[in-house]
Amino acid sequence: MTEHIEHEDDGLEEEDPRAPLWESIANAIATLSDATDAPTGVRVASSYIRSDEVDMTSDAWMPKLAQVQDWLNLGLSRRLPDAGRDAFLAGLISGLELDSAEALDTSVSPSQITPLALERLSQRIEFAVRLQKAFAEDMESDGVTRASATSNWTNAWEESDPGSDQLSTEPVTATADVVSINELTTSDLNLTPSYQRGDVWTTNDRQALIESVLRGIPLPSIILREVGPSDPHEVVDGKQRLTGLLRFVGSHPAALEKVKAADARHPAKDLLKNFKEDYPRFKRAWKSLEGENLTAALENDYYFPFKLRNNDSGGLKGPALAALQGKYYTQILKNVIKVAGSEMTVEKLFTKTTAYKVPVIRYTQADPRQIHDVFKLYNKQGVHLNAEEIRNAAFHEIELTAAILTAAGDADPRVPAANIAPSLANVSDLKTIGDSFEGYGIGRARYRRTKILSWILSLLLLDTEGQKVKSTARQIDEFMTRVQDDKQDPLRDRQVLTDLFGWLTRAFDLHARHPEVWSEKFMDGGKGAKWQELQLVGSMVGVAFALAASPDDVEERIVQKANDILAATGSEEWERIGNAQTKSQWDYIARIAKGVLTLLDLDPSQASEAVRDRFGSSGYKSLEKMILPKKDR
Repeated sequence: MTEHIEHEDDGLEEEDPRAPLWESIANAIATLSDATDAPTGVRVASSYIRSDEVDMTSDAWMPKLAQVQDWLNLGLSRRLPDAGRDAFLAGLISGLELDSAEALDTSVSPSQITPLALERLSQRIEFAVRLQKAFAEDMESDGVTRASATSNWTNAWEESDPGSDQLSTEPVTATADVVSINELTTSDLNLTPSYQRGDVWTTNDRQALIESVLRGIPLPSIILREVGPSDPHEVVDGKQRLTGLLRFVGSHPAALEKVKAADARHPAKDLLKNFKEDYPRFKRAWKSLEGENLTAALENDYYFPFKLRNNDSGGLKGPALAALQGKYYTQILKNVIKVAGSEMTVEKLFTKTTAYKVPVIRYTQADPRQIHDVFKLYNKQGVHLNAEEIRNAAFHEIELTAAILTAAGDADPRVPAANIAPSLANVSDLKTIGDSFEGYGIGRARYRRTKILSWILSLLLLDTEGQKVKSTARQIDEFMTRVQDDKQDPLRDRQVLTDLFGWLTRAFDLHARHPEVWSEKFMDGGKGAKWQELQLVGSMVGVAFALAASPDDVEERIVQKANDILAATGSEEWERIGNAQTKSQWDYIARIAKGVLTLLDLDPSQASEAVRDRFGSSGYKSLEKMILPKKDR
């Protein structure tokens, strides 16, 4: 695609200055064409488009862009045509909000789009890629419906206009520093400049923040703007974190103002003193004097302190930290903890200069318009990892992680599987799993296949021992953590991994080779279309357990019971759920998995024991406990 220009004086060639934009657009078209799921009303590409197929030195790129045009949200009354150069360019120029004079260079024949139009297209299509990734993440999140994910995608376009304005070119002066918590909580801050959003964190978010501090986990940067020598610093970024810190230690200005007013109404009652030194006593006095019971909701309204979480689901574990659970700040002042390599009291951590530091960026020369530009740049440059990308990094040291990534088809195809995960060297037909995902319409974007395969494995092999229902991400994390933490776990053994992925390969082959048994209701858009995720996971888990229980005749059973399975998967009992709550999702998956086993006349307990004997654990009993009574579905 790269075009070169030859200099007459020296015969040397240099790259066409438009080439970087061409490459950017080509890569973006390829990324958008790989999407297999889309917001309502957005058509996905009919096939994957390689970036080297997008030739921007001719008109060949136009039909390629036409295939992914819905992702660009061009706002046209008619779609860009797949053929017809003039009509295509007229529509594209209109969608980019340019006029012909700006967008077309008529000095050449045929006329070409100008660098301005090329830049505008590059900006828009790169923004479309970011929103496509955000949509895919939404669809992977528990409790998010297609309607809400579509709404988020639409709102993002409405709130942004990529390429429509230029960033300020005026200089911005900033300094970077690290400070102790007390310097932040005692600073004169404006928490509500005009460009800040409201308080959106929940109490749980604030509690998690304080737990992070108490454990010594570093916090992200706080960004402040200096307005004038005697004015409070504006909080550009970090308002939610600062609000949490100020509220916890009882230093939020709104809370102090309210308490001081009450203290003036009730002299000699020590309201302000108790607020700072004994918050539980203050609460009792407030109820007596002000007639209000300070519930958690009212504490939120008044920006009063909040308790730490009083359960093991939080991060406060171990003797020293567990003693802080369920307490207010004034109740734990003298408790000794270890933070940043040093033992100190909780009071010292929050009120003195310590080794625990928070990074702070101060803008000393930047007006509100430039602050807006700063946010735009952060948003453009920020690369937010999804759960699967974080998981791949967190558990990279165990071979199971690499094996899942490779088997799912998300690893670099240029590297032999055995070089990534040696346990897969002797797994025949390993490509079956990735090929099956392709047939199911599950794309590679952001490790989607790896996530689904990890999910299936966690359901097959993780015994949650009657724990409460958890999110998909936590289910997978718990499974991977078990393998990582226990060096004797069978899944740390390469031979066991070879056997495991041999089993999975055969299960995927059985599932994909008999499409006649699965109802079109399991797919979006009918037979041959993209599989719905819950239905795919549930039925695959059922087939895998069936294979473990009766490996010699399971395919014969599937053929014999094909009509029964088809009828069941198309029945009201197995119809897609309307309730997106986690419990309902787990119930639905569990009913499908158990239903497949029983329709094949196989004993679920026998299947569970076969898996346990082979791999050291089974998740079937845990899965079965997730089935809800009919009245609760």
